[in-house]
Amino acid sequence: MPIFEFDTGTAVQAVTGSTFALNFTDNGANFTVSTAANPNTGLFGFDNEVQYVPLGNGGTGELLITDTGLGTMTLGATTAGGDDLFAGTGTAGNITLNYNSVNSTVNVTFVHATNAALNQVFTITDAADGGQIQFAAGANEYSEILFTTTTGRGYFLEVTSLTASITCYLAGTGIATPKGRVAVEDLQPGDQILTADGGTTTVNWLGIRPIDTATATPAKANPICFVAGSLAPNVPSRDLFVSPDHAMDIDGILYNATALVNGRSIYQLGQMPMGGFTYYHIDTGTHELVLAEGAASETYLDSVGRDAFTNGHEAEDTPIIHEMRVPRIVAKRMVPSDVTAALSTRADALGMTMARKVA
Repeated sequence: MPIFEFDTGTAVQAVTGSTFALNFTDNGANFTVSTAANPNTGLFGFDNEVQYVPLGNGGTGELLITDTGLGTMTLGATTAGGDDLFAGTGTAGNITLNYNSVNSTVNVTFVHATNAALNQVFTITDAADGGQIQFAAGANEYSEILFTTTTGRGYFLEVTSLTASITCYLAGTGIATPKGRVAVEDLQPGDQILTADGGTTTVNWLGIRPIDTATATPAKANPICFVAGSLAPNVPSRDLFVSPDHAMDIDGILYNATALVNGRSIYQLGQMPMGGFTYYHIDTGTHELVLAEGAASETYLDSVGRDAFTNGHEAEDTPIIHEMRVPRIVAKRMVPSDVTAALSTRADALGMTMARKVA
């Protein structure tokens, strides 16, 4: 299943009702971007235009779509079958679309690959500072995204990333409880665990998610390692392994693990056992921070469908858990420079000068 970060691929610019292929070198998948459904009105030089320049070519790594009237533009798979679908069966999680800005009202439709009744439709309006669309995809596959303006005036939309996430703890991760450290896989519903603010909370359900090494894309599935002491002195207290999009707390802000990778004290494992490995996620009934190897780390959030877990049926009637109201950083380029510098200083203090091999 492809996961797209708009910082790799081939630089392109299309104008006036064009269609072109957008190629991503990180996973070999291809998408098309089309403005052909809404012809140029002739009012401005940038009518119905799509531009993309990845970071490696001096661009911003954003997909910029502009339109001057009512119409629909499309970001869609280029080939039939499953290779270019996103949120594919087996590695499906939540789908997240991040955007920087939009100056109109736009309907965003995620088109299901086989069943229109399962389409997901969202509306975004005049978001100068950008925002995020996120929903639980479960095992569903989507083939394209439609951007449709509804207000009868021009709009622009800057898409920064499209991802499908796995957000869990690797088996063996130590979770703090009133009775001491307990491996995450040994937790049971009803067990008390410690929260990062010094309180306690109760395990409602433990999601179990095996990963098939033979079919998973390493860069999208392999754990991120936070070396002991990488976040602060003795934090984490042992090497901590979480899934790529699992969030850690730093000074009241959630950071997806991949955003913090520096190749030294925080890195992605290049290889995992051929027989596969297992992630676990802790549902406490609310999205909150617990202590994983002494580091503040998030609990289960309903951005990942429970049917993505082998035991999801145990909690299918559980009330939806909403994300806590704190900022969340999902991409490396969004990390404040002082945080990056602090993590680098920690790596220096740990004597880690060599870059580590990643997936």
